[in-house]
Amino acid sequence: MINLKIIFFILGVLILVLSISMTLPLILDYFLYNSLSVFFPSFLISTFIGLSLILAFRNNDRKISVNDTIIVTVLSLPVLCFFGSLPFFFDKNISMFSEAFFEATSGLTTTGASIYNNVEALSKGLLVWRSLLQWLGGIGIIIFAIAILPILNIGGMQLFTQDWKEKDSDLHHRSKELAKLVGGVYFLFTVIIFLILWILGMPFFEAFCHSLTTVATGGFSTNNNSIAHYNNTLIELTIVVGMIIASLPFTLYLSSLHKGLKAFKDSQVIIFLLLILLFTLALTLWNCFANNIAFFTSLRLALFNGVSVMTGTGYTTANFSSWGSFSTSLFLIMMLIGGCTGSTTGGIKIFRIQILFFIIMKELKKINSPRAIFSSNYKNQLINDDIINSVMIIIIFFLVGIFFISLIFFLHGYDFITSISAAITSISVVGPGLGNIIGPEENFGSLTSNLKATLSLAMIMGRLEFIAFFVLLLPSFWTQK
Repeated sequence: MINLKIIFFILGVLILVLSISMTLPLILDYFLYNSLSVFFPSFLISTFIGLSLILAFRNNDRKISVNDTIIVTVLSLPVLCFFGSLPFFFDKNISMFSEAFFEATSGLTTTGASIYNNVEALSKGLLVWRSLLQWLGGIGIIIFAIAILPILNIGGMQLFTQDWKEKDSDLHHRSKELAKLVGGVYFLFTVIIFLILWILGMPFFEAFCHSLTTVATGGFSTNNNSIAHYNNTLIELTIVVGMIIASLPFTLYLSSLHKGLKAFKDSQVIIFLLLILLFTLALTLWNCFANNIAFFTSLRLALFNGVSVMTGTGYTTANFSSWGSFSTSLFLIMMLIGGCTGSTTGGIKIFRIQILFFIIMKELKKINSPRAIFSSNYKNQLINDDIINSVMIIIIFFLVGIFFISLIFFLHGYDFITSISAAITSISVVGPGLGNIIGPEENFGSLTSNLKATLSLAMIMGRLEFIAFFVLLLPSFWTQK
């Protein structure tokens, strides 16, 4: 049976946590501008509804089933996006709720796509709120990936339950304890990035905001020109390192406390780093020979923008959509692949690409030796049919989702690059698209309300791995005891 009480209770707690987070930008706007018009009503509405749900559905029985977990997972993100959008909706720079919802969804899903033409005109409170949404969304996604998806056996994530089996010498802890440990690492990285950016000359407020969005691989910036505003190589390198750190499995950082650097001898990590190296080199050489850009300048541009796209962060230092067809193709591939599982990145994820490769190699071997029996292992676990089916379903959902969203843009008269990049960047939660309409130097503000709503849904579904939504459509889900 579905336990509605625990579902609404948890939603109430999440809404209350979000409302409490509004106090920082509220206080900031009050002292800087003597204004409560944006955050005060948002805080009151969120707090009232959150507390009402908690008080109405509190229960001593806090047991939650797998079905309850799926429902909470599916409902929590759109509900939080709704309440997170209230400050944007009350802002004079936004006229329609679809725009406010798009901005909040982009924040909580750590996408980084924006509808604002001039973010530098926003109040300090709203700039902090955009960064906080991404920071909260980042830690939420990590917990979702390493504590919830394995329980639900979604998208092959059951392969990663071995990382926290209940052994004193191993990493595993109950979900609550695991969340505390991962949260501690996440907070520590945020502080370190902030201090380094501040020391390197970035203003205190901007260093604070960018530290939140870097560790979340979110990409919201306080400047219209993003990181290009600073034109500082050391700041760029710091952010590059921060994006890479946030793109690796956070469980490995906990495991490294016992195993040291050996914990990072993970095939997923190695392949991710090699792909970054390969893509950076390819983009560098392309810019050198095709665009006549000096080698070190080309390397600097390729490294920062390549890592930003691969990790789904979305910071920019150049209009990379104008580099040519070869680089555009590479960026689309990088958007789709994403980073490692258990990180704040989006995309299909490296480990699913690995599983797909294992499947292809297994089938090729079967063709050569039809009577032979082949098996593949990942992280010392057998890749069985359940895992293969789960991974393939997620990949198919990604590709089908990209096809339909691209088709919707085509029907609205947009060109191929704009359509396909809008689809990939939203489903893979990357941020900027490609082309002259939604490219690195543009925004999503010119899109119609219907398209903004479509991309908002795509960001939510892509971030929550699709399949949980479709499980709710099965009649057996609601009838089983």
